[in-house]
Amino acid sequence: MEVDKSSSTTGQLPIVPDHDETVARLREENARLSAELARLRRVTEESAGTTWEAEMARGIAYADGQSPTSSLSAGRLLKQLAGLSKERMKAGLIRNSSELEYLPKPCTDEAQLEADFVRWGYCLVKDAMSPEQVRAQVDRLVDQAEAEQSLKAGIMTSRNETAQLVNNLVLKGAVFRDAVEFKESAAQRGPLVDRLLTKVMGEGFGLGCAHGSIVHQGGGLQELHIDQGGMPMPYPPFPFGSLIIWCYTQFDLDNGATYCVPGSHRSATGTTRFRDGVDLVRLVEGEPGLVAICAQPGTCILTDTRILHCGGRRMSPGTRYAMRCHYNRYFMRALHEQSTANVHVPDDVYELLSPRLKQMMGITVNNHDPIGELRHNEI
Repeated sequence: MEVDKSSSTTGQLPIVPDHDETVARLREENARLSAELARLRRVTEESAGTTWEAEMARGIAYADGQSPTSSLSAGRLLKQLAGLSKERMKAGLIRNSSELEYLPKPCTDEAQLEADFVRWGYCLVKDAMSPEQVRAQVDRLVDQAEAEQSLKAGIMTSRNETAQLVNNLVLKGAVFRDAVEFKESAAQRGPLVDRLLTKVMGEGFGLGCAHGSIVHQGGGLQELHIDQGGMPMPYPPFPFGSLIIWCYTQFDLDNGATYCVPGSHRSATGTTRFRDGVDLVRLVEGEPGLVAICAQPGTCILTDTRILHCGGRRMSPGTRYAMRCHYNRYFMRALHEQSTANVHVPDDVYELLSPRLKQMMGITVNNHDPIGELRHNEI
């Protein structure tokens, strides 16, 4: 350090940053100020024109305007997408995700999987099941599906019996129960999937459903939807749950892969895209638009429940097999309509469930006797 003898002050001369350091510092400061301005704009927009007096005069207005008993819901927003998946499929406007280099590819790198989930609303865990594990589950699924059809109890989800749902697999085989709670005996990368889901929803998350999906040629097409559509809006900047798909067979456009709109779940700032007044059609018709998720057998697909998606139509001969499991945050009742099956567990199966699986299903208590001051022998 030099001393400036001509200066009226004493002490060492300051070190002047070089050009690159100065530019980097200014850019960092600019980014910080831009973020603060954006935050202040949001606060201003939210508060502009709103007073407690006006809100109090308006009264309780959480309903969607169509029913005095229903909260603002996703249903009326999804109406704008009615028939769109079929329309775009027939027009040949759905691409394989593998055609777009920037979209998620199957991998095992945890940091990359998290990055894919954040940016695109889904990620693909490569080789989550070994070929032997896949074979064991498909064999059991086929046996169960055939038995249910023979008893006239099969749930056919497409016309001409081109698709079948095998509900509540937790009660229908140890291979499914073990996969649902991510045991390596049923899913070799189960612990990795478990860690990812815990980061999405926190510890102690619950199970909404676990069902088998069987799609033959010509079946499988659904309407576009989100998997937390039953929850009232506005949505917080995080998902209420996660749907995961264990791919037992090849997933691509011809084979009936799941369609999705990558990035339709959130913005870079964390704002949920699915909100009141949004133009969902623009999301579907934008870039990358509606794509078919490509994955090899044994892959596990994890999705954010806010992402727009639907079942895809199988156009090639043969059958597509998968297991779909919906998980939700621990403090919420399971979102899926099949979750009520969790409370109808035969005693012999209940004894086979692990403590964690009972917790996931919300059936940790199986004592129907009254407790405390309500016990009959104390009345």
